[in-house]
Amino acid sequence: MEDHEARIAALEASQADYRAVLAAVNALAANQRDHALGLAAVKTDVAVLKTELADFTTETRANFASVDEHLAEIKELIIDRR
Repeated sequence: MEDHEARIAALEASQADYRAVLAAVNALAANQRDHALGLAAVKTDVAVLKTELADFTTETRANFASVDEHLAEIKELIIDRR
């Protein structure tokens, strides 16, 4: 009878260990999902920033080109007045 009780206790302990491992794996999976969602959000934010930076760069270059044109016109006006 004691042998059977020992076997049952061992099986119950084994099941408890299995449940603990399963709970840990589930917790890690949930943690991984949270990190994956966070990483996806960061990637989206970086993509938006890259687009905004490209637009800003294009706009800035256009503004500098416009300023260069105006300076050239001003220079011509000054030279022509002399």
